[in-house]
Amino acid sequence: MQIERLLFGTAGVPNSTSKKNNPIDGVRRIHELGLDCMQLEFAHGVRMKEEVSSGLRKVSYELGVPLTSHGPYYINLNAREQDKIDSSVERIIQTAKISDLCGAESMTFHAAFYMKDSPYDVFDLVEKSMNVIEERLSRLDIEIELRPELTGKTSQFGSLEELISLTKNVSSCRPCMDFSHLYARTGEYNTEEEFRLVLDKLKEELTPEALENMHIHISGISSNSKGDLKHLNLEQSDFNWRGLFKVLKEYDCRGYVICNSPNLEDDALMIKDYYMSL
Repeated sequence: MQIERLLFGTAGVPNSTSKKNNPIDGVRRIHELGLDCMQLEFAHGVRMKEEVSSGLRKVSYELGVPLTSHGPYYINLNAREQDKIDSSVERIIQTAKISDLCGAESMTFHAAFYMKDSPYDVFDLVEKSMNVIEERLSRLDIEIELRPELTGKTSQFGSLEELISLTKNVSSCRPCMDFSHLYARTGEYNTEEEFRLVLDKLKEELTPEALENMHIHISGISSNSKGDLKHLNLEQSDFNWRGLFKVLKEYDCRGYVICNSPNLEDDALMIKDYYMSL
């Protein structure tokens, strides 16, 4: 799908949805609120009945509310035991299968922990698993963008540089750009000038198309020397979200913006209103 601008939505069903556990009602609520997209959260396991996935695809198409997805938290492609790595690969494939049934085109997940290993060794292992996943999804005729997330803790695989390298090496990979995590992870990248540096890097290293097809996460954030501690509402945090969206508009970035703040749709609407006013 060709996206003409940034689309704004929530990580999961909006808080104000009458049936909190019903993603179909969630999509309807997104539409009522005047938001644009919604992320399906499979954080605690990939479970969805077939009638729900087909209903989601239908309502998403009818209301023009595209979907993205997030895989389970307990993925670690650098686990100590091979069977745990195999289970992580299976979780990513299962998430991709269900996401595809729902009509989602972009899927994110936390790829790995360093576990005190060298980041270079971890990168090689993650790349190897991603190639296996890509090949298996191809055999299943599933086309979905696999987007390892830019992670917020220094103990996690998923720095900006790692995601750029992975995207170059695995053709179905794209980065999920969590700018709040980037700030928490590095203590930097919170000024307009620094946001421009990030976008220039993506454009130069991954081609300009990288800015026309983005999957962005955003929230307020608290952090310490080891990275992010928890998500906050934007106005409770010193993350410079206004500066970020000025620069995203300046660069004519397009794609999905998924809000992870605890107040979900309130911050998503605040960002959208600000962005549309620029």
